[in-house]
Amino acid sequence: MSITRWKSIMVVIASPFAREQAAAKKAAAIARRCGARLVLFNSFMIPQPVSDVPTGAPHEEFIAAAIRQRRERLEELASALRLRRPASVVVRWDYPVHEAIVREVLKVKPDMLVTESHRHGRLARLLLANTDWELIRSCPCPLWFVRSPELPRRLEVLVAVDPRHTRAKPARLDDRLLSAAGALTRQLNGRISMVHAYEAPASTMPSTLMEPIRLPISPERAREFVSKTTRAVTALAEKHGVKPADCVVRQGAPADVIATLVRRREADVLVMGAVSRSMLTRPIIGNTAERVIDRVDCDVLIVKPAGYKTPVKRAAMKVPAARRRTKRRPAPVLA
Repeated sequence: MSITRWKSIMVVIASPFAREQAAAKKAAAIARRCGARLVLFNSFMIPQPVSDVPTGAPHEEFIAAAIRQRRERLEELASALRLRRPASVVVRWDYPVHEAIVREVLKVKPDMLVTESHRHGRLARLLLANTDWELIRSCPCPLWFVRSPELPRRLEVLVAVDPRHTRAKPARLDDRLLSAAGALTRQLNGRISMVHAYEAPASTMPSTLMEPIRLPISPERAREFVSKTTRAVTALAEKHGVKPADCVVRQGAPADVIATLVRRREADVLVMGAVSRSMLTRPIIGNTAERVIDRVDCDVLIVKPAGYKTPVKRAAMKVPAARRRTKRRPAPVLA
């Protein structure tokens, strides 16, 4: 799975029967511009009623008919997209949705996965195992969330970086983000800008509570912290050919700073990193990527660290075998 050149792109078709197919249109535009091959993928759990299967037929007949019907619809959609290269279509009976998608990614090994994103409020993150969030955590290849079907002639790409690495973020993830952004702008035509948000520098001391107490530091140490952070961002920009004028270093909560800059720069794509954490250590409200994706109107490209391994198992669900109809034996007659 490459992040420097896109040869294969897989797009998730949530419903082959929907009129609007924003993800398919955006993925097709990307594929036409960079010459990639497209794979249209749909998964389902409960098949819709199919006219050519009689009521009472074995369950696997309904599933086979639904797969056949959905494949035909995907082939019609692929034809309507007018791609330069023939597209592949894949339909799976599998569940849950995000695992079905990841399993196909592991089989197809695309350079990028494209899927339509839907807005979800904080309550949804607290109560629902939403497909978007699960893909952020478990998809091994770069993940492009689509908000609009159009692909501008020249893309404004904003990359959120963190050169002052914490334990939760691998040191080379920023390089992967900028490599992905470079591939995006080279193949699709665009310009890269960078943003880094930092919290007010402070010292900490132990407390009886779970969180340590943050204490303000001297103005001299604060200025030194900001200067060192700015130099780190500038060095990262120079390494990847980004102009210093296109770098923004600002104090504030990352979600607030990034969302504000997306609006001001009129960004078309926001590139972010995602680091999966276990349920014991990951805050229930989610990480920065999850908070930001709800607050921006542009597309979002999520990139994982090198060597990331998905927790999703490769083995898919099996179609249930038909139940054999056996003749009922007459009950024994008791004397």
